Amino acid sequence: MKDGSRLLSILLKVSEKAANIARACRQNNALFKLLVQEKSEEEKNPRFFQDFKTLADVLIQETIKHDIGLEFPELAKVVQGEEDNTFSNVVGETIVVQVCPTIEETAQLLAKVMDSNIATAELLAAEVHKDIQFLDIPIVAELPFDFDVDINDLGIWIDPIDSTADYINGNEKIDDATGVHMSGLRCVTVLIGVYSKTTGKPILGVVNQPFHTNVDLRWKGKCYWGFLENDIGRCSIAKESDDKKIIVLSRVEDENVKSKLLKAGFTLVEAAGAGYKILSVALGEVDAYILSRGSTYKWDTCGPQAVLCSLDGGIIEFRSFINDSGSDHKDIKYLSTSTNFSNSNGLIAYRNAETLQTLKSILCE
Repeated sequence: MKDGSRLLSILLKVSEKAANIARACRQNNALFKLLVQEKSEEEKNPRFFQDFKTLADVLIQETIKHDIGLEFPELAKVVQGEEDNTFSNVVGETIVVQVCPTIEETAQLLAKVMDSNIATAELLAAEVHKDIQFLDIPIVAELPFDFDVDINDLGIWIDPIDSTADYINGNEKIDDATGVHMSGLRCVTVLIGVYSKTTGKPILGVVNQPFHTNVDLRWKGKCYWGFLENDIGRCSIAKESDDKKIIVLSRVEDENVKSKLLKAGFTLVEAAGAGYKILSVALGEVDAYILSRGSTYKWDTCGPQAVLCSLDGGIIEFRSFINDSGSDHKDIKYLSTSTNFSNSNGLIAYRNAETLQTLKSILCE
């Protein structure tokens, strides 16, 4: 198997392992209450009055790094994510969370975080060290033919649990007119994106929804993938779509932007989770996701953007789009020259070029 196919297979497996950890933490009430910790002022996203970091976030991020590194040691050092791997226990002791060589050692480490709750620590350690089989992954399409990538040219962005607030609160709200989930566990995603260090463009993405459907009080997920090889896209999502005249937005979108879209006849839905909103575009459930503010980050968009690009869509900078009188626009790229990982110029996620032309005429009036 070539490196590209091997890497995609590993990312799919580890995304499902991450989903299992997220479900295990969320479905065990005692564990869930134990795990939630409020983020420090430095870590908070300014959009939220309260933002949270959970052990699930940290543990998933470290598990993804660990499993990628087992197969591709050279990639372990280029994995970047939202969380650091420190956690404080109930007596104020700071623990560095990591995946240990054995399940027993990982359980002992996690027990320190969880006030010596060894039974729960063993449950989580079992998920971390579980051998995920390909048949365990809820993907909707078979993997493509063998393809290759230049491993030495790759960087990786991950968001272990996108929409942490909804992961914690779990309050489901669905827009009756469109079927879009405005909040709740459906909006939670595990995001893994691979980009080229030469170009900064995303080339491989995995989006896993751990909480897609609830069957007999147990959550089941769905997993999607997409990649570009020599500008030819392959994806687990079908390319056919219809214009629905639906735009998803954040809850804090500019009123002027909303007014222009409403006058043009679009239905607007305010939904949680950047990953979920971009996935909704990729699935053809909405026409676009528009965000005029710089409140998303590289880990939010890299994986979903790769999926969109494999469908001939993409994510562009909002400000360059509306300020440029010509037809050119700037794709969001992933090479970082500073510690500011924000998509500071906003974004527009789209599935087809016709949507962009329509939005240009509306937003640039």
